[in-house]
Amino acid sequence: GRSSIVGVRCIATSSSSFGAKRRRRGQRKSTGCLCGFLRNGTTTTPPLTERRRFRRKAVGVVMMMRSAAAEDEKEKTALVPIANGSEEMEATIIIDVLRRAGVHVTVASCEDDLVCEMSRKVCIRADCLIQEVVVDDGEKNNSRSSFDAIVVPGGMPGAERLAENASLDALLKRQKEEKKLIAAMCAAPAVVLLGKNLLEEASEATAHPAFDLGEAFAKDKKKRVCYSKASNGRVVITSQGPGTAIEFALELVKELCGEEKRKEVAGPICVPEDVLMG
Repeated sequence: GRSSIVGVRCIATSSSSFGAKRRRRGQRKSTGCLCGFLRNGTTTTPPLTERRRFRRKAVGVVMMMRSAAAEDEKEKTALVPIANGSEEMEATIIIDVLRRAGVHVTVASCEDDLVCEMSRKVCIRADCLIQEVVVDDGEKNNSRSSFDAIVVPGGMPGAERLAENASLDALLKRQKEEKKLIAAMCAAPAVVLLGKNLLEEASEATAHPAFDLGEAFAKDKKKRVCYSKASNGRVVITSQGPGTAIEFALELVKELCGEEKRKEVAGPICVPEDVLMG
């Protein structure tokens, strides 16, 4: 017999003519619709705006299901926003280390496309668009911030693009109101957090040496990772750049999952003991 693959369906038949008919039918169906989307019993392609609305609704449902599952299992969640020009080493290490710790990480693109071209031309495909994790119910700056942490990588001009994104701005404001962890590294503490008054309660903060956080944090300029917990319980963690990304990510693991989990993650990736002690 002969077998043919049409879309994601596999058709097997002992009759070549029957197989050809099935293939033609499958091809008509696959070219006439997008991902099996049917409109009024036909196979016409839906308009772009409707496809985007359908995708946004689907992503929203998935996000809510994941959030509910995480809450039931006490799984920690983190949002890592990226944009064209974000630093790929920082973004990748943050995502990787947090996932090794069992944190559910959502990578959100602040561009119109899921794929972002990072600062050194490495392309990273996000899980969703940033606006898909924001829900507007009529209240100004309202957002569904269901994340235990929002972690902003650096890189230029990526940090500037993140700072200008209205959806991320809404999420960060809600994160601050809910006193949940906000973290940033490299250019992001200066370009994103400082301008949005997200460092106003921090006792210490650092950034890439090329960026100035002002006189209040001059004493911290050479620190590789800074941890600050305000009197109201809000935590801000900052770091310098690609060379400090693993230390930074492990500090996030410690804050979200505890010291034992940090050691559990650090061992297999050969992080020196003095880094953990520091």
